[in-house]
Amino acid sequence: MTDQASQLVRHDVFKEAAWIAAPVAGHRDWDEYAIELNVFLEAGTLEILFGVRSETRYSGCSLDAASGGVTLFVNEDGTRQALAEAVAPELDNLPSSIRIRLERSAEDIAVVIGGRTVLSAREPERESGTIGFKAGSGGAAVCRDLRVFAPDGRILYVNRFYDPAAIQFGGGRIDGSGSGLRLDENVLAICEAPVAPDSPLLRKDFELPSAVEQAELRVYALGWYELSVNGAKPDARLLTPANSPYDRRLLYDVYEVTDLLNTGTNAIGLWLGNGYNMNYSRWGWKWKRGKAVALELKATLADGSTAIIVATDESWLTKPSPLLANDIYDGETFDARLAQPGWDLPGFPAEGWGHAVRAEPPEGELAPNQQPSVIAHATLQPIRVLRPREGTSVYDFGQNIAGWARAAVRGPAGARIVLRYSELIDGDGAIDPWTNRNAKATDVYILGGEAERETYEPRFTYHGFRYVEATGDAELLELLAVPVHANVDEAGEFSSSDETLARIQRNLRWSILNNLYSIPTDCCQRDERTPCLMDSAVVEEAAIHNFGMQAYYRKWLGDISHDAGNPDWSGDKVTLPWYLYQYYGDRETLEAYYPSMSAYVEALGAKWPAGIVEEGFGDWCVPNDDGWENYFNEVEIVNSALYWRFARIVSQAAAVCGRAEEAMRFSALADRIGEAFQSRFHDGAGIYGSGSQTAQLMPLAFGLVPASCVGKAVQGLLAAIEAKGRRLDTGIYGTRYLMDVLADYGHIDLALSLLTQPEYPGFGYQIAQGATTLWEQWSEKGGMHSHDHAMFGGIGASFYTRLGGIEPLSPGYESIRIRPIVPSRLQWVRTRLKTARGEIVSDWTKEGDALRLEVVIPVGATAVVVLPNFNGNAATVSEERIVGPGCHAFDVALTAAAAE
Repeated sequence: MTDQASQLVRHDVFKEAAWIAAPVAGHRDWDEYAIELNVFLEAGTLEILFGVRSETRYSGCSLDAASGGVTLFVNEDGTRQALAEAVAPELDNLPSSIRIRLERSAEDIAVVIGGRTVLSAREPERESGTIGFKAGSGGAAVCRDLRVFAPDGRILYVNRFYDPAAIQFGGGRIDGSGSGLRLDENVLAICEAPVAPDSPLLRKDFELPSAVEQAELRVYALGWYELSVNGAKPDARLLTPANSPYDRRLLYDVYEVTDLLNTGTNAIGLWLGNGYNMNYSRWGWKWKRGKAVALELKATLADGSTAIIVATDESWLTKPSPLLANDIYDGETFDARLAQPGWDLPGFPAEGWGHAVRAEPPEGELAPNQQPSVIAHATLQPIRVLRPREGTSVYDFGQNIAGWARAAVRGPAGARIVLRYSELIDGDGAIDPWTNRNAKATDVYILGGEAERETYEPRFTYHGFRYVEATGDAELLELLAVPVHANVDEAGEFSSSDETLARIQRNLRWSILNNLYSIPTDCCQRDERTPCLMDSAVVEEAAIHNFGMQAYYRKWLGDISHDAGNPDWSGDKVTLPWYLYQYYGDRETLEAYYPSMSAYVEALGAKWPAGIVEEGFGDWCVPNDDGWENYFNEVEIVNSALYWRFARIVSQAAAVCGRAEEAMRFSALADRIGEAFQSRFHDGAGIYGSGSQTAQLMPLAFGLVPASCVGKAVQGLLAAIEAKGRRLDTGIYGTRYLMDVLADYGHIDLALSLLTQPEYPGFGYQIAQGATTLWEQWSEKGGMHSHDHAMFGGIGASFYTRLGGIEPLSPGYESIRIRPIVPSRLQWVRTRLKTARGEIVSDWTKEGDALRLEVVIPVGATAVVVLPNFNGNAATVSEERIVGPGCHAFDVALTAAAAE
């Protein structure tokens, strides 16, 4: 969209609203403050600068790698005056990372290293100014995790130095490690354009001369916001607005607020937080500028007239909130002593509040957000409380979740409770924050002291955790865990007689939900939580079978429609519209995204004219010995097989959309890719590529194996499994199709054994270690790991389609196939699936020497019920029955082996 078109859309959505922001003190006006950072000093000297007025006028602290000396100094136009010197033993072990704090108070400057005050001095003729760094002659250093604090602890600035596009310093570069500002010899880096991590309140009183018939409020903010009308939240929405590729699309929220308005004086309150700001991962969609908000309230009055009653402009009042810090990764610090009860109610005096200022409109096209909201769900009680050391309590909630803790506390003003979150604990019961990586995952509540019981829960952060450590000098009365995720409906229910299989189902459901925010994230605990297309692609069918995902995935398709990576990464822009069509009958979405689907496949054809895709992640995260290079697997086979599949899907989609010529063209392309695939990977005797489990699974799963070679290809798969000691050796793509292929070719018992056995690697192994969600790696710990990744959850689709046997034969389940594949070790399976036509049920139970299959077909649908024929331990197709709506029961004789 052109800038002009974007402006037209913006004007149409917010006709009278201006973009406004809270005024922020300029960085060159910083006076009293503290600087904290991690320094990795490799050689020479590094100067940490403060009170910077120009490149030649500043104060500073010099660290000398050779001598271990620390010097406080003032530099005035080239003249340097030392104020104090000391030798710091903390510098003896360089190069290593040290935590440094410079405190610039009204009286003096102090240098604190590793918690110890090394030296202090009085600063003559001090002036306000910004901060910076300078590497001396022969100097080499990396600065990480920079924070600037006001005297009251309020955060003035944070920079993790993750993103080359958000350095905000006039020199230096992002370190090759992906984190930190690298300063080479004689480089001067001054903070020139900091983005404030503030959390302002904004309010507006307005009058309604008469009652309203209907009122709608629209709002969009850069950063997360919380909205209130006359002191009440309009609904349960949290962590709004939705994350999206902001340069293209801005998804505003619409609220029905009729019942919250009064005749006479009313008030609207807005509370802004950081959300996906500049310190969000470089791999995610984020803002790299200050916060701003636009709002309009449109009402139909009793006389039938419609008008915009209130809109954002400079008349709105603003003041800093009680949040001293808020960060998606690090958590919140809330000082209840600064709270102003009633700030969002009409008639609030607002003494000391200032006026909002105009802000530049953001880029991107404004559109309403129609995705299910992120909300809080039923709280969890702790199942035990551990006391690893005096003054520390660790609450175990028994389940890994995404969200936060809700604390009830008691104590005097200024007392505090500190909550730290983790997925793991150590042998002593202390939290182990290893999977958080650089996310501090800490919430701090400072009590106001005016109530017998104060309650706190965060609003502008979230955490992935099972355990919460509580410390501090306040009395903790109660601690609950609050799961937070997208409000998607329950759609499917799968259960079985095998407890391990039931635990796998529970674990994958929790992992899917814990990573359903306004984007499907890769993980929910560490400093990432990004829109990972590959992770989403492999789990989307499982998500659709468990939850109502149509509206959620429509939004996601709008986010990713411009992505053009390799098939393993960007493929769901092709497969997801097809899934929505197959499972929901959503032809509208298929037609809307067909141009994107076809353009992507054509782009792949232009890049890989020989039909073989040679780049990508492949079958990501097979069992491995750790190390980045070991996470990749079967890159060419996986990506080339996916490329073939995409061409086939686009051909089918073109036919559905009435594009017959394009259907033929993409079908021919698929044929050429298939020929190239056979030529490149097939040995002619059923073995593909290396003959690994993944190499055999992918062509079998997609139908790429010639009919004459299918039996040999299956035998090759079985041999690959035997070669690994009957253990799986698959990553996220191979695992997704493992049960499908083994079930379809008569080896369902083997599939079930691979998934549930308690030894490494496998889901059974994770469960044996206490897992309540799915891990990122098959191993428990490694160089890249989380304990709440959904990407291995793709196997969950097979529970419905193979063990339950429910599959659509036509879009939207107008016609259905019920074909359960029955393992010998399972005694029963219960499968229910809500569809657009109603609920489908497929339940089977072994009763003595018979299997009883009960099915329910919704009104308006027909089904082909395929009854199994048991021959030893294997079930093959015996008989098909055509049934209509209603309840149906079938009895099938079992052999002695199958009845076990």
